[in-house]
Amino acid sequence: MNSFERFACILDGKKPDKMPFYYPTIACTVGSEILGREANTGSDSLAFKEELSWLDGKQAHAEFVQKMHEDTVALYRLLQADVVRETIRGKAKPTKKLDDNTLLFERSDGGRIVKRFFPETQSYGVLEDTTGKYYDAESLVRHLSREMETSPDIDNDYLEDLYRDALQFKKMADPYFPSIINAFGFGIPMYDPVWLEALVLEPEFLREYFLFRAEQYKRHIPFLKKQGYRFINGGMDLAMQTGPMYSPASFRAVIFDGLKNLNNACREAGLVYCYRSDGNLWALFDMMFSEIGIPAYGEVDRLADMSVKKIRERNPDLVILGNISSATLNLGTEQEVRQEVAASLRESEGFRYIPGPSNAILHKTPLRNIYAMLEEIERFRP
Repeated sequence: MNSFERFACILDGKKPDKMPFYYPTIACTVGSEILGREANTGSDSLAFKEELSWLDGKQAHAEFVQKMHEDTVALYRLLQADVVRETIRGKAKPTKKLDDNTLLFERSDGGRIVKRFFPETQSYGVLEDTTGKYYDAESLVRHLSREMETSPDIDNDYLEDLYRDALQFKKMADPYFPSIINAFGFGIPMYDPVWLEALVLEPEFLREYFLFRAEQYKRHIPFLKKQGYRFINGGMDLAMQTGPMYSPASFRAVIFDGLKNLNNACREAGLVYCYRSDGNLWALFDMMFSEIGIPAYGEVDRLADMSVKKIRERNPDLVILGNISSATLNLGTEQEVRQEVAASLRESEGFRYIPGPSNAILHKTPLRNIYAMLEEIERFRP
């Protein structure tokens, strides 16, 4: 079997000749070490490099994206991946560089964002944000209301522009492996206190907003299907190691109906919608994967009590991606990695499972652990 046939077997509930595997993203430092040259492949440092490239102009940024895609495909080919996706990226355009590691993003209304890259940890984040797009639940409702005044109809030119980079990546990947697309994010931003406040104060409004978002996304489905995609990597981070950031009652009241509409539309078009989130989802699990009927679950983290065995017992038809903890790969011994990989593979019984890291392969992840993971996956036969 080739990678396309293995991927199809997993989605169709059949056993492939061997298990396909994928990488959500690989930090630039690790990708460079594997390829033996500087490479732009993923994680925070990639977002910093991409946003920095805009300061040299549109052409420089286009060249950066081209090289990023070439590096990623080369890395995944070397590691013999079966399923790939374009990595999560930084797409904001800075106004200027304040120093070698600090970028300023200014807005016409006077607001500004300052972001800094920390080379020692390869992390990148916001130091200052005065944009004031919304500052409490009331202002968020006003902001989202303006968005809802627009028509959910979307023209083809908008979709071509929105997915241009993803389609460029897919074109490079297509000769070697199937690609999945990051699209249709759906949920409450779990680290945004204003959204969490609105979840309590304005649940009826947010329910209407997510129904609107589902209608918008449904307009994307024919376009993505025409491009040859079968698998939508959607969802949104909504949980910690101990459980969801908001209650099952809030999820049902606000998210449930819109997400069900979107999932039904994907299923009717022959697309697989995957809800991806780190953390412990048991409190929401039956609602999401049985009541709504979402067919795939990504970024599944064994260290958050989401083992393949427990998921199989609760929902035997669910397609599972991941379950090899990024933390174990980053900090564990080679033997601990092998044990975790072997356990997930045995529990899968060789179907509806695509093994891989639960999230990014992080900066300073030992290569011996990555190769140990690959050896265990290669050794297992359904």
